Amino acid sequence: GADIWGTADEFQFPHRTLTGDGNLVARVNTITNPNVWSKIGLMVRESLAAGSRHGTMFLAAGRGASFQYRTNNGGSSAGDNGDNVLTLPRWIRVERAGNVVRGYFSTNGVNWTQRGTVTLTGLPSTVYVGLAMTSHLDGTLATATLDSVSLNPVTPPEVDTTPPTVPCRPL
Repeated sequence: GADIWGTADEFQFPHRTLTGDGNLVARVNTITNPNVWSKIGLMVRESLAAGSRHGTMFLAAGRGASFQYRTNNGGSSAGDNGDNVLTLPRWIRVERAGNVVRGYFSTNGVNWTQRGTVTLTGLPSTVYVGLAMTSHLDGTLATATLDSVSLNPVTPPEVDTTPPTVPCRPL
């Protein structure tokens, strides 16, 4: 795909739905470099439309860790230019908490550094989460290898709605 940027995205996106809060984590072991902005990331996306709102934690082949997002459907993308560090393997994580999406990276999968955050007001309860990859050069293949991929939904605790029983004692 051409890119995940601007007002409409073109990329590969194997995904699942996530209802409520949760996070997606992966270790990136390799990424090819047909362009400095060839990137692999973990995305929380409102819909599958090309101009959908999203928050994504990326590793770009020539730019390192970067958090990018779109706050309005069909609006312009925003984000940072990367930390210019691409020592692999490197862990990435994206989490959704209500309307807030945060991106993190780590060298060991234990100690995390937050790279960015975005508030997507009115985000529906069910969103798409998955692996987002683009070569940044339409028609050119980029590849990456990942492992330790996990989707971790946060489920609310079950509430016991059974009325309490009060022991009866003789008077």
